[in-house]
Amino acid sequence: MKSVCLLSLLLLLGCGAPLLPPARHVHRDDRPIPAKPRGRHPSLANAIIDKTTAYQLEQILDIPRQARKLVGRPYEALNVDNFDQVPNSTWFVNRNGLRPLSLEEIRRGPNRSAGPDTTGKWRVVALKSAGVTPGMTIVDGRGARYIVKFDPPDFAELPSGTEAVLSKLFYAVGYNVPENYLVDLDPNWLEPDPDAVMRVATNDKRKPISQRPLSAADLETMLAKANPQGAGRVRVLASRFLPGIPIGPWSYTGVRRDDPNDVYSHQHRREVRGLYIISSWLNHADMKEENTLDMYDPERRLVTHYLIDFGSAAGSNAIQPSSPRRGQANSFDLKDSFTRLVTAGLYVHDYERAEPLVRYPSVGYLENDLFKPHKWKPMYPVPAFENLTLRDAFWGAQIVTSFTDAQIETAVATGEYSAAAAAEYFARFLCQRRDMIGRYWFARVNTLDQFEIAGGQLRGVDVAVKRGYAAGPATRYRIEVRSPTTAVLAADERQEPHLDLDVAWKEQEHIAVSFLPRRPGYKVKPVVVYLRTADDEWVIVGLRRLD
Repeated sequence: MKSVCLLSLLLLLGCGAPLLPPARHVHRDDRPIPAKPRGRHPSLANAIIDKTTAYQLEQILDIPRQARKLVGRPYEALNVDNFDQVPNSTWFVNRNGLRPLSLEEIRRGPNRSAGPDTTGKWRVVALKSAGVTPGMTIVDGRGARYIVKFDPPDFAELPSGTEAVLSKLFYAVGYNVPENYLVDLDPNWLEPDPDAVMRVATNDKRKPISQRPLSAADLETMLAKANPQGAGRVRVLASRFLPGIPIGPWSYTGVRRDDPNDVYSHQHRREVRGLYIISSWLNHADMKEENTLDMYDPERRLVTHYLIDFGSAAGSNAIQPSSPRRGQANSFDLKDSFTRLVTAGLYVHDYERAEPLVRYPSVGYLENDLFKPHKWKPMYPVPAFENLTLRDAFWGAQIVTSFTDAQIETAVATGEYSAAAAAEYFARFLCQRRDMIGRYWFARVNTLDQFEIAGGQLRGVDVAVKRGYAAGPATRYRIEVRSPTTAVLAADERQEPHLDLDVAWKEQEHIAVSFLPRRPGYKVKPVVVYLRTADDEWVIVGLRRLD
């Protein structure tokens, strides 16, 4: 085992090379930029075709990429610090994975007010004429602007509850999301804004077919579609406009060239790669670029990157429950098409045999029988997801498994489901899926993290053991201490990932401490922690994951 540790270190750093601490610099992206970036208006159809065909062929023909994957040295994420973590940025803010949020923080999520003013009129400034679900843009009595979305009449609470719940969870993970509020709308609150225009729009970003002043009759027509039963009040989701100026969705590849802060290719950002793990947990398969948005803040002169629109996730497909296929295959899958071709259509997928059982219409189709954490698929190929490495997966799995049952139940409660059993079922689905993710990914990576120095010891936390995905009594830790020249200063095997720090080691410029957990059926590579002294005190200066 000792030779395995040394061999892994030498493979990483080069035969005979000194053991140097990581020296990564992560570019700050909160500096004011010279000008507002141009708006971006990608075509959904073009993006799907490109990512499904051209991009896939491009990746196959990328010989260096294929060679690196073959030898187990894939391109790693670029925006990680010396501790293999993602620093806070305009893309991501460390929240529950860094510090457990209180139940009140989970319940509040991104919301910073009481929601739309319900004491006065709502001025309707636009109606949604494209798409399959009715909606509108309103300005409330306080002057706040909201997009108002209606549930489909046959599936009350489904998309609105899903979006309310997932916005809380995505926020608690660390992503930027809109403020979403559930409101019982009284149709009498609505009145056309005098300057509002009714645009008959298209679904593909072309100019509107026509436009005219918005009338009360237009509102009545929309309400008749959204509320065919003529109920006195209608449950809606009110999504507050994001602060700043919208400049279009962000791309899953490359950078926004007119934003000097955007220096890391998006397919090599860990929080974008690791979004695969988070999305697989929440079954957010609708990961098209249109469900992202960049906002420019003219006062701070910088761009913030958001995830938006979660109504087609978990058990919901916007106007109806989801299906067994969602999360199992792309909408158009080259591999699947080839399989069907060579088998003359005789091959049948498991999801095609599955019964689309919907126990509670308000939460939709929620089953985990077919879920495999490493085989989950969004509706459309996402280049960042296809670059996922074990280190990216560990980052995401750590965050997913940081959520307790109580936190998940609290988030689900914000969906305000009328049936308590439906909320319990939704929460149970998420807890079960969380555990499936933890068991799968933690069995494939070194799960030691959260190192600290206390009481003269270097101490790590075995996340898999702490969270119940591995047996502590069956685990031993091989620990080795090396000098910068790779000379062995100490070696031991312990029941806990703790090391007593010898004062004699302070004579070294720094030391490298490798931790290798050993338990039945578990084969991983070491984590190497680097220490040096400052004012005669030990300081952790970085770590390397060799998985």
